[in-house]
Amino acid sequence: MRTTSILTSLLGAAALVAFAAPAAHADPDQGTLRVVATTGADHLPVAGAQFGITTCRAGSVLATLTTGGDGTATRDFPPDCYMAEITKTPSGCSLASMAYLQIEVTPAATATLPFEFHCA
Repeated sequence: MRTTSILTSLLGAAALVAFAAPAAHADPDQGTLRVVATTGADHLPVAGAQFGITTCRAGSVLATLTTGGDGTATRDFPPDCYMAEITKTPSGCSLASMAYLQIEVTPAATATLPFEFHCA
């Protein structure tokens, strides 16, 4: 009887975990801006590249994104046209593409801006 009671408790707890409410997602009215920094032909990730994000109408910097070990940095923004401009190049690297790129961010979608670097 005791074994059955323990088993029932464990199964009940497992069911609660399995059917718990999903984790909160980003605001569906916003979109994600993703900056990707890689080396030229090899497409290896470049960590430590820093980008200032403004709207396409310019103005003050809304956010600063720094790429991590996977060469990416992301942030959610309201729908609009955004510009990412390199503000810090990692040591030993030089920019191989334009210093800034523009893209339209739309709700519930990811807009990706690719930047290429030459790294020693």
